[in-house]
Amino acid sequence: MTAQPTPGLGWRQRRFISPRLARILAGIMMLIGVTAPIAGIAYAINGATQAQGPVKVRVVVTEPGALQVPVSGAAGPGTRPLHPQGVTEGDLAVSFDLTVPSAAASSFLEVPRELTLRAWDSTVTEQLLSRAAAAVLGLCIGLGAVLLRRVLLSVADGQPFRPGNPACLAGIAALIVVASLAAAVLPAVASARVLDRLALDAAASPIASPPVNLDLGPLLATLVVLALAEAFRRGGELAHEVEGLI
Repeated sequence: MTAQPTPGLGWRQRRFISPRLARILAGIMMLIGVTAPIAGIAYAINGATQAQGPVKVRVVVTEPGALQVPVSGAAGPGTRPLHPQGVTEGDLAVSFDLTVPSAAASSFLEVPRELTLRAWDSTVTEQLLSRAAAAVLGLCIGLGAVLLRRVLLSVADGQPFRPGNPACLAGIAALIVVASLAAAVLPAVASARVLDRLALDAAASPIASPPVNLDLGPLLATLVVLALAEAFRRGGELAHEVEGLI
């Protein structure tokens, strides 16, 4: 006689990921685990070989009116002051508006306050710092992919609560924190280094290093992964208790 499925429990019988798909994803994670760190480190090393060339860093415009724009006329090329209208939120200027020639008075360009500074005669340290965030991100992605691969293989084997899985998930959460901190801090450090060399770090400078702003998205993802790690840890304990009762 064929056993009938229990009514109301059909959703429990559906797979969210099949063993075959889990193994395919594990293979992809292995590929990412190898290529991402190599790409990130190679990108940083390539920048170090371009010392004395241009380096790109993010800066924040603090005094748009002090900026100069290139112009050309009968007297030849030159510059003129930029006189934009600032847009503020509280006491912080977040953007500035530029008028468009031959356009209606109600039309203007809204330029973000954070821009890219391209400076020549860079040093090795500046080049490395400007690309350090990408290198750290590559390392974190690679290590995270290796840890996730182990979890996927255990799922494919029908043993999702293997003892090492909670530690793998906790490691992924830590890597998310490291990557988010690197993305927030290292560009500001690189910018400060370049502005110091160019003597643009004084209070009267029209540009400054960008503030360190932490993105809430990665921090929320960290909490979710940590909760998942605790769920896996508790699931492993319950599975071990059930085995002891059999």
